[in-house]
This record gives sequence, C-alpha cells and structure tokens, in this order.
Amino acid sequence: MNLSILIIEDEFLEAENLSIILKNAGHAVLGIAKSVDQAIGLINKSKPDIVLVDIVLKGDLNGIHLAHILNKKNIPFIFLSANSNATTLEQAIETKPYGFLVKPFREKELLIALNVAVYRYQKNIELISRQQKWLNGLLTSVIKMPGSKSDKILSLIRALTSFLPFDFIVIDTKLADKSDSVVYRYQRTGFDAYDKLDDKKKQSDGELNVADMNAARKKCNGSSNAHFLNGQDFIDTCALSPLLDKIRKTKKFTAVLWLPLLFRWDVDMGITFYRCGGERYTQDHLDLMVSMQDLLADVVDSIRKTSEDDGASEQFQPSKAPNQLLSPGIEGIIGNSPKLIEALDKVIQVAPFDNTVLILGETGVGKEGIVKAIHHLSPRKGRPLVKVNCAAIPVNLVESELFGHERGAFTGATERRVGRFEQANGGTLFLDEIGELPIEVQSKLLRALQEKEIERVGGRATIKTDVRIIAATNRNLLKEIAAGRFRMDLYYRINVFPIYLPPLRERREDIPALTEYFLQYYGRNIRAEAMSVSAAALNQLEDYSWPGNIRELQHLIERHVLQARSSRIEAFEMPDQMPGNEFIPTIEPEVKSYIEMDREHIISALKKANGKVSGRGGAAELLKLRPTTLTSKMKRLGITWPIANA
Repeated sequence: MNLSILIIEDEFLEAENLSIILKNAGHAVLGIAKSVDQAIGLINKSKPDIVLVDIVLKGDLNGIHLAHILNKKNIPFIFLSANSNATTLEQAIETKPYGFLVKPFREKELLIALNVAVYRYQKNIELISRQQKWLNGLLTSVIKMPGSKSDKILSLIRALTSFLPFDFIVIDTKLADKSDSVVYRYQRTGFDAYDKLDDKKKQSDGELNVADMNAARKKCNGSSNAHFLNGQDFIDTCALSPLLDKIRKTKKFTAVLWLPLLFRWDVDMGITFYRCGGERYTQDHLDLMVSMQDLLADVVDSIRKTSEDDGASEQFQPSKAPNQLLSPGIEGIIGNSPKLIEALDKVIQVAPFDNTVLILGETGVGKEGIVKAIHHLSPRKGRPLVKVNCAAIPVNLVESELFGHERGAFTGATERRVGRFEQANGGTLFLDEIGELPIEVQSKLLRALQEKEIERVGGRATIKTDVRIIAATNRNLLKEIAAGRFRMDLYYRINVFPIYLPPLRERREDIPALTEYFLQYYGRNIRAEAMSVSAAALNQLEDYSWPGNIRELQHLIERHVLQARSSRIEAFEMPDQMPGNEFIPTIEPEVKSYIEMDREHIISALKKANGKVSGRGGAAELLKLRPTTLTSKMKRLGITWPIANA
C-alpha cells in the first residue's frame, strides 16, 4: 500500500534520510517541514495519508501542539523522538498517536510502524462507522417504539450511554419554551440506573434545585455550535456566571458536551452531557454525536409529540431486551462505582466488533470477567474462547504453545500439536499477562496479528487464522518498552481499544456489594446458610488497601466463612500490610513541557558522562544520538556545561 507522507523534522540529515527510505519503499513524500507553521501550510495544500512528527521542533510550538491539530483534521500520525523514557511515552500517548519511533531507528522499524499505524487507523475508522450504524439503528427504534414519553426518553438515554460517557444528561425538547415541563434531567446512578430530577425531588447534595437548573437553562440556550469543554476550560467558562459555577460545584461536574438540535433550520432542541470525573470528552465523541445530529433531532421531536404519563417511574428499570448487555453480578462484575461503570461502558462499545482489546489493571481486579463478557456479547460467542497465560508457559515452549508444532520439530515433539491460535479459530484468543511474553517471541506474535497467519514450529505451511485478540496485563507496558523488554510496535498493535480496570482501593464503594455476594456464595456452598457481617467488620474491609484486589477479598471471606462459629462474622483477621503496598492517595504529577523534559533528559545524560558530549561513554552515545545532533539540541535548549546549580 503506497502512502502520501508528510515529514515534520527540524534536523536536515534525519529528514532527508527518512525521505529516502520512504521513497525507496514506494511511498510519496509530500514535503518536509521544520516547524508547526510550515506543517500546517503543507497540510492545507495537500492532505497526507499519514504524518511523521518529531516531538521537539523549532519555534514556540512542538509536535504535541501539531498532534492536536492533526486529530481535529482526522489525520493519523507517528511520533519521532530521541527520548524513550516512560514519562515521554505517557504524555505522547495522551494525544493518541498511531505509533512512536525512538531515534535512532532502523529502516525496517519505520516501515513496520507505518503498517501498524495504517492498520490501527483503518480499524478506528471501521469502529466509528460501525458505531454510527449501530447507534443509527437504536435511535430509529426509539422513534418507532410504542409507549409513553418517559419510556422513550429513557430508551434514548440508554442508547446514548453505550457511546458517550456521562453522569448527568439534560434533554431539552423545546428551547423556546420557558416552562420547565419540556426539559428532562437524569442523573446516572448505576450501570443501568438513572434518577430523574424534577420539582418533586429536591437535591440532597446541597441547595441546588430545579429552579436553579431552569434559570441556568435560560442562560445557556441558543448556541448553535456543538462543542465540549474539559477541566480548566470548563471551570473558567462556568466562572463567568455565579449560577453556572454553583451548579458545577454542587453537582461536581468536570466536563460538558453540548449538542444543539435543529428543527426547521432553527436551534429548537438540545442535549447536554455532563461528566463528574474520569474520562474526558474528545473530538471522537463530538464527531459521533454531530454525525447523528439530524436523527437525534427527529428522536427528540418524536418524544415531545408523545403523550405525557403521570404514573411513570422516576427510576429507570431496564427490561430484558436483546441489547441488554451487562448487569451487576454477571461474570463476577459487581458494583456501581463510577470507574467500574466507565470500564463497563467501554465493554459495551467494543464487544459487538472484532477490534483488538487491551485490558489494563493490577492482579486480581477481575480482568478475566471482562474478557468473558466481551466474548459472550460478541458475534463470536458461539465459538471458542481460548486463554493463554503467557506468564505460566516455559520460555522454550511459548512459540509451540501459541502456534503449535510438527512432529519431530524438537526433542520431545513426538506428535503434531495444534496451537492456541488454531484452537481459537473463529473465536476469541485471550493473551493473559502479555507483558510477560519473551521479547524473542513478540516479533512472531506481531506477524501473526498483522498478517492473520501462522506457521507451526518445524512446519513450512502457512495457516490462515480468524481470531479476535484480547490481551491483558498487570504491568506498565510503557515502562517495559522504555526498559527494552516489550516491543513498541507490538504495543501499538494490541493497544487498539484499551480498557482500564481500577484497583479495589479506587472503588471502595463497591466493597459492601462484593462482600455480600461472596458471603452468600460461600454461605450457601460451605455452610448451607445465609451469612452476614457486623458494621465494625465491614469497616475493616473498607479501611484496608487490598493489594490483591477482589481476589484477596474473595479468599479472605471464604476463609472466615469456613472458620465462623455462627452465621454472623463480627470481625475479620486482616492480613498485615505488605511493605511498599501502603495505600497512598493519588497525586497528580506536575505536567512538564516536552522542551523541559528534553532539557532534563540531556542534562541527566551529561551528568552521567561527566560532561563528555561525544566519544565512547559520552552523552551522545548514552542518548543514541549523533554528537552533532546532540550539540545542536544543547544549543537550541540553552544547555551549557557545567550547569549552574545542577
């Protein structure tokens, strides 16, 4: 596949070398830019298929600034950087690049990175297209469905939940109407539960009531541009109005997305989504909602034409419909904490499609339950779900375990063995603890994922496979990449759709529900009676940091049910806190610019090299840079040696 590529690189020799490699591979180079301004000019003339972007550039703007522009223009990009530390990787990934290359890199690495980037971009486009088709069908069914106004509103909310994160939603069916009877407000209280806010229910979380919300509605109505605001931008906007600021603080909103809906060419209706933490709104969220704008207008118009129902329930209790996807208790997924709900929402989004999923989280958080949920909610549910524990296979048998082997392939191979890829054909392959996979096997796994074909050990035939990949790890893969233990191209290949499962200490509000579930389970199976715990015992569980997460809680309860002298547990014998596992509240680190990070990284290398720039053991060798490149960077960053107060 030949691509049109734009290079953003301020080092002349590096840019020319990239250009030669790309042209020799059959790609077209649209141009080379040294700054963000030059890059924008070239992009406006001709839109490239993909952009190679150096993070550190000449001028006030760097590669991160350009990345945000490329995202808005829906142009995929790969970062180039001489810095491979975990902090750089983490901050670069915030912009959602399609690849990351650490200088110096080989020609083969560049071409592989391009292939992976194109694959990920195509899969992202496919996912968005399928989501649009799926949402289109759900919204059309809301228009056609019988029932009351409240039934339709709640069906609409439920449909939107699968595609957009929100904790509070306002559906205004007639902006020009000053009465409050045309606006509907719902607070999300659980995975599939929503509470309606109306005049009958004043809020218990402060002095905020419907009158305040309605007054704010009059201030906000009228904007014809769909938009979103996150974090400080949202805070600054609300600060312009005391009433809006009061609502933000009372409801603890952290982000907003506004979607105006047209009727007869006027902004006549609107939907406002609010977040109280967690996932931020992105351009992808906005683009999806805007693509459905006309259909959503038809849905809301059909809702306002539907008759009222005075006896409607204020809390939504979903029916067992075919699209009922998850509920607490299925596959051990128990709880209603915001971070868990956020993860379950992502499960709903990705389950119907074949996109690769990467599940991140500590040991014992329930990753396998999420994998089972994704598989059983997918079109592959009738086919095998095959699990491979990458950490439990001896290094010399990993390749045979994954791809199989022929008879006589190695000592002890007395018969042909079918590997896990073939066993999972047509179904799902779960690669658990993929971070433990030996580096020498990772390249072969990458080929199997990319080419959708394998070769058995000792075999010559190529075997086509049709497998959906779900990977999981308790390791920080960015740190593993920085340490040279995990391939960056494999990371980008599996990190198509990440789902983060929070540790139990970050969802303590779920401990009572989990405790009740395990108590009753082991009570029935061990003692054949219902079990309970005292308030003091439950407090013990809520105060512990749970380094082993849900699995540790489960085993603790099982042990105490076995040892209990009655059906009530008065106190738990809690394990000693493991050294280094004391619970420490998360503190947001100071965000540094890439120029500051680059400067600190170079200074660190100079210190280690005792000020020596070039030659054996010099800073250039440590940073894997040409001495001339390092000297140029030092000059640009104002670094002299020795550093005063360094």
